[in-house]
Formats: sequence, structure tokens, C-alpha cells
Amino acid sequence: MDNSLFQPVDAAQVPRFAGLSTFMRLPAVPTAKGLDIALVGIPWDGGTTNRAGARHGPREIRNQSSLMRRAHHVSGT
Repeated sequence: MDNSLFQPVDAAQVPRFAGLSTFMRLPAVPTAKGLDIALVGIPWDGGTTNRAGARHGPREIRNQSSLMRRAHHVSGT
């Protein structure tokens, strides 16, 4: 499978606040065939009592991961 498909979307092409919200702005793929790792966020409040809001966790992780960059701005790695 072509690994160039699994690169973050360039923020110069699509702003970070736009488009489909995925972890680290990686492309969404319709099937797990050919993948080594797949991350799926499942929004669910059933694991908490009197603390509604756990269902927002997966979305907030995707929001924060959208700020990650492909290379470190100082070291370049």
C-alpha cells in the first residue's frame, strides 16, 4: 500500500479548523485493510457516574492533536 497516503493534511492546503476532524489530521480511510494501526475514538458517558461529558474526550483529543506538526520546529526531526 502507498504510505504517502498516510501523511497529515498540509495546513497550507486546508486550515486546521476546517475539514474532517481526525487524529493528527491524518486522512480518514474507509477500511482497516492494509493498516498496521487504527485509532478509533468512541464517545461514551457510561463509564462515569455523576460526571457527564466523558463523551467529549475523543473529539477533544482530535482537536488538540491537530496542532501537532510533522517535524519539530527547532530540531527538525
